Amino acid sequence: MPLSSYLYTLPYRIFWHWIRYRNRLIPCVIYCAEPQDYTILEPVVCHLKKPCVYVAKNRRTAAYLHRKGIGVLRMPVFPEVVLMARHSTWKFPVPAIRKYGFRHGPYHFKTFTSVRNYRPFTLYFLTSPAEATEARKMGLDNVVPAGYPKLDPAFDGSWTEEKLQSFRKEKLNDSKKPIVLFSATWEKSGMSAVKRWYRRLKELTADYTVCVTLHPWVSRNVYLTIKNTPDVFLAGTDDLLPLMMLADCTISDTSSIIGEFIALDKRIITFRTGSAERKPHSLDAMLDKAGYRVDSFDDLKQTLRRYLTSEDPYTHNRRLLRDQLFCNLGTAGKQAAGKMNAEF
Repeated sequence: MPLSSYLYTLPYRIFWHWIRYRNRLIPCVIYCAEPQDYTILEPVVCHLKKPCVYVAKNRRTAAYLHRKGIGVLRMPVFPEVVLMARHSTWKFPVPAIRKYGFRHGPYHFKTFTSVRNYRPFTLYFLTSPAEATEARKMGLDNVVPAGYPKLDPAFDGSWTEEKLQSFRKEKLNDSKKPIVLFSATWEKSGMSAVKRWYRRLKELTADYTVCVTLHPWVSRNVYLTIKNTPDVFLAGTDDLLPLMMLADCTISDTSSIIGEFIALDKRIITFRTGSAERKPHSLDAMLDKAGYRVDSFDDLKQTLRRYLTSEDPYTHNRRLLRDQLFCNLGTAGKQAAGKMNAEF
């Protein structure tokens, strides 16, 4: 908990109880720290039986929601219920507020944070029964396997083939070349491989439709270099799901987008990275099963050419991993909302 939160807690509690006394609490708040949070939580919100209000952490997220025609509040707000895809319960420091948490990436491609970050939640929704079992071994009894709501539109028919091809025509200039999606986690995590490829993407654009998605905390130098590389499509928040569905392969490091490609049964190539503080011991073994591993950009170029012109030897393993990482594909939001509606 940030030190400043201690100065925040007492006034917040006083105001919350006074507003409750006046019967003016907001029934349900959807707290969005980043635009991605909306894509995770909206498939849940549409099934809730409470009226909900979106709250943005910053101006960038507020602007994103405004562009969707969504009215937005800023902190502090005083709700009966809050949903979030972050460990930000300290911003709602009243035990009587019901707090529901979701992963902002599927499964745990980083180790679990301290159990103290999970215990304030009334329920914390995880992406699979296997993950919930691991969490319970840590002493967490408030976890529920629900799935990953962000992927619901990929499996529930929301993105039809016609819509996907329309997206391809509009965003990717109707390119018929194979689509490869590069992704990278934050450099300072110690698990990123972005420095191995961000200056060399132009070497691939003659043969592939090259697309990139980046962690929101990636350095400005990396962001601007990629943004200014000709013939490279830098995906926005709303581009990402249809782009993953269209992509022929993802190229990543330890980013949790790998989990989404496992769910979508797509080809995967990952750069090997060394040990890091929050890198799970089991992650490399999982990535070995998911797809090809490479050490350098030159390795990548050779592997990619071979991989996209041959049978995929990793399909069976990926489908086994999918059962480990996910449940309720296409209905995760409905499942989570059902749990919450039963408690309202």
